[in-house]
Amino acid sequence: MNSNIKNWFKQQLKLIEIEVFSFCNRKCWFCPNSYIDRINDITFMSDEMYFSIINQLKEIKYDQEITYSRYNEPLSHKDVILSRLQEARQKLPDCKLRTNTNGDYIKDSNYIEELRDSGLNELFIQQYLSNNEKYNHKKMKEKMINKMEQLNVPYSVISDIDNQRIEYKIEIPGIKVHLRARNFSLEGTGRTEEVIKDNNNYIRTKPCKQPFNNMYIDYNGSVMVCCNTRSDVKEHSNGKTGNVNDDFLWDIYASKKYDLWRNSLKDISPKTGICKTCKIDLTPEEFLN
Repeated sequence: MNSNIKNWFKQQLKLIEIEVFSFCNRKCWFCPNSYIDRINDITFMSDEMYFSIINQLKEIKYDQEITYSRYNEPLSHKDVILSRLQEARQKLPDCKLRTNTNGDYIKDSNYIEELRDSGLNELFIQQYLSNNEKYNHKKMKEKMINKMEQLNVPYSVISDIDNQRIEYKIEIPGIKVHLRARNFSLEGTGRTEEVIKDNNNYIRTKPCKQPFNNMYIDYNGSVMVCCNTRSDVKEHSNGKTGNVNDDFLWDIYASKKYDLWRNSLKDISPKTGICKTCKIDLTPEEFLN
């Protein structure tokens, strides 16, 4: 029975997100970090916990995607992220390793090259303005161009949709690097009341693949069902499906709590709670409707 669960887990899971520490240097208006302190009280995921996660994935020869984003800034503690990448790359040679970053700690291309050499395959730099500043297309574009000039590497435009989003491809050999910006008033996912207010005419009816294909692990070991749920937000408590200190990853995935989420999000119907205004996996056209 256990081998069947492991095989099912490996076949289904396309992405596992791991938060290796709690710290974030920003308090962006569209993020719960705007009212939850992630600056002064820093907690690191223990070596034992991280190694256990990686070793479980090694046991099943996991070969999909691991990303190091959650609600922290993963590049803020350089030694930590480099060592975590190296451990994963050594034990999971066929995995795609990716992370998002706000870019604040990238001052030149050297850091990106160190990430690449430690095993990172993809880096997505999310460009923001100040913490309380809403999207301004012209100002965002100017800031992004300044960032790319700071990196001093070739780049090209992927998309530039006025008042909605911008994305550039940055050319660094051996690693995929994109610089992105988006209007959270249009594309927000219900993470804060401010985002919900901006999307108050939108109700999601589209099915969601998050609880089918993805797993999210907070710095404290809590396994969350969706990237929009987090263990330090009281209202998200029903999104907690287990803890890696207590159960194996595949047993958590096969649990009744995970299954309830899958059943609630598998069909076309109005969604409720934190899912109500979520726009994950929508096409650009759907974002605007």
